[in-house]
Amino acid sequence: MLMKTSLRSICFSLGLVLFTPTLYANPIVKKDAVMVEPLFSKTKPQCAGIYVVDVPESFNNGTHKATYDDFDIESQFIYPPAFKQRIALREEALRNQKTSQKNAPALKEVIQLPDNQGVIFDKNKSGSQDSYRTLEAHVYLNHIAFIITINIRDLSAARYADERKSYLEAGFTEIELNDKPTKLAAMRSLISRLSGRLDHEIPVDKGWCIPNGFIADDRGQHKIEVGFSYENDDLLFGINTNNTMIDNSDTLFGRSDAINDALKASSMKTLKKYASMANGIPFEAWLFDGTQNYEQKTRQVYDFILYANESVASTSKLLATIALNSKRKQTRYSESEMVDIWDRIVGSLRYKPNSF
Repeated sequence: MLMKTSLRSICFSLGLVLFTPTLYANPIVKKDAVMVEPLFSKTKPQCAGIYVVDVPESFNNGTHKATYDDFDIESQFIYPPAFKQRIALREEALRNQKTSQKNAPALKEVIQLPDNQGVIFDKNKSGSQDSYRTLEAHVYLNHIAFIITINIRDLSAARYADERKSYLEAGFTEIELNDKPTKLAAMRSLISRLSGRLDHEIPVDKGWCIPNGFIADDRGQHKIEVGFSYENDDLLFGINTNNTMIDNSDTLFGRSDAINDALKASSMKTLKKYASMANGIPFEAWLFDGTQNYEQKTRQVYDFILYANESVASTSKLLATIALNSKRKQTRYSESEMVDIWDRIVGSLRYKPNSF
């Protein structure tokens, strides 16, 4: 389907890697004016999901969000006093949040986590009846502050009797009409398996890396999406791993016709198209280059995309997408240097220890 193709593969809208390249580029520079060697003089490993890549030490991840089942997770390195202040200010804001009398109070419950790890707020959703609320956890682990949220339904109040009756007649269960206990238990389980880390620290236990964190495996089947993105003055690089968009019959090269049609309507052309393997991980890659006028200048643009394990992805073997481009950049790198940067990073792609 064209929509699916545009979402997953056409390299001009790479939402999977958490940035959306458009067609820009650099002024003419002398060949080898910028060297790749200094960029890679020091590298660091980065772990996303079950995958690890080595990136230049100067690259800093700009994405601090992940999804795990129905949970949204945000992470940030902060010091203990700042975390305590964050909780205090958040609780004060929720207690002072204006709401209708029938839905008051906006903050329904404050649940303290053990070992001073943080709190869980049961709060109203803005603009909704208090039968639809959000559990918002603030957790502090190894100097990393996590905010974990999930929406809940609670029709236990007497004033929702008619609504409860309608749901039950429609086939809903009692548990589904008040899923707070179930989702609270799932949140506690997630928190118990969550740990904070610096992004260059690679966990050895089985589980999934998220920005500044790691979720230990519990042998369950979970949906996860994790993305990392990096930007400097010359380029953007991103890696996304997920098991939420799996279709083993649909591969990058299988979408060639739609991609080639898109190329005809653009100023881009194929630089290289190839299938290969990195440390036992099969992938398909498509590299594009071209020019486009931007801000009254003709600029060279590079747009590289890779899909790994796409034809064999599963719940445990996550699909990986890698992209490199010069979005809104007057990049100093030549074509050969951009390809060199790409080859170095892609060549380092590997599984983290105990991925399976």
